[in-house]
Amino acid sequence: MIRLGKDVQLCEWGEGTNTLNQIWTPIGAGTLHAKVKRKMGVTVISVEIDGSVEKKNDKDPNLKIMQKGESMTPTSERWGEVAMGKLKAIRKEGGKSIVDVEIDGAIKIGAGGPG
Repeated sequence: MIRLGKDVQLCEWGEGTNTLNQIWTPIGAGTLHAKVKRKMGVTVISVEIDGSVEKKNDKDPNLKIMQKGESMTPTSERWGEVAMGKLKAIRKEGGKSIVDVEIDGAIKIGAGGPG
């Protein structure tokens, strides 16, 4: 479950990795921006990140969305995976980057919880 009141971290599939040596590299951390949009079974979330975001692996659009203490890491300070999606766009607004991520699988979004 994605918690709206918690910070998020975005990770990209590492360049040159495969299913035997999976490497997910953080590309930025920030907060959920504005509201979540749903259309035709696809959820689009926007993550606001201070500064710029540079995606190193341009061949793979997949992104992993992580939050502290969620998923398989309850009551922990470790980042846990809450969703997987595809990069839709990266745009600049002021000194911040807005990363739009399309999630086409089932996802639950709720209010911020403990932590």
